[in-house]
Amino acid sequence: MSQDTFDAEAYLEATAAAMNIAIAPDWKPAVLDNLIRSRQIAQAVLNFPLPDTVEPASVFKP
Repeated sequence: MSQDTFDAEAYLEATAAAMNIAIAPDWKPAVLDNLIRSRQIAQAVLNFPLPDTVEPASVFKP
C-alpha cells in the first residue's frame, strides 16, 4: 500500500470495530495523528535498502 492510498480514518474505524473498542470523539484527532506518524516511521524503516546477503543476528548481544 503506497502512502498516498492509506486512509488512516478508515483504518482506525475498521480496527477499532474489529477490536471492539470505542474511540472517544475528543481523542480521535490525536489517535489519527499518532497512527499517521507511526505509519510514516514504519515506511522509513521498510524503505531502507538492504542487500540480499544481510541476515538477522541469531543472538542479541547488547
